[in-house]
Amino acid sequence: MKKASKLGFKKILLSGGGTINSAFMKDSLVDEIIINVEPFVLGNGIRIFSQENFESKLRLLDVKRLKSGIIQLRYKIIK
Repeated sequence: MKKASKLGFKKILLSGGGTINSAFMKDSLVDEIIINVEPFVLGNGIRIFSQENFESKLRLLDVKRLKSGIIQLRYKIIK
């Protein structure tokens, strides 16, 4: 994060797995979350968050229905 800031970046898009997502959430480095709800059910896969101990309140900002049938939910993290 410090290196990105030194390079002039003000926003970063994090598209990681559960471990890195949870680490950023625990350190209060996330402002928004965008979750895509796919039009199928999968019995297993990559977790959005790992089994870390953190809690965040969210406020729904937007819902989009994409042509592919995906529903995109955009949330603001309430700090």
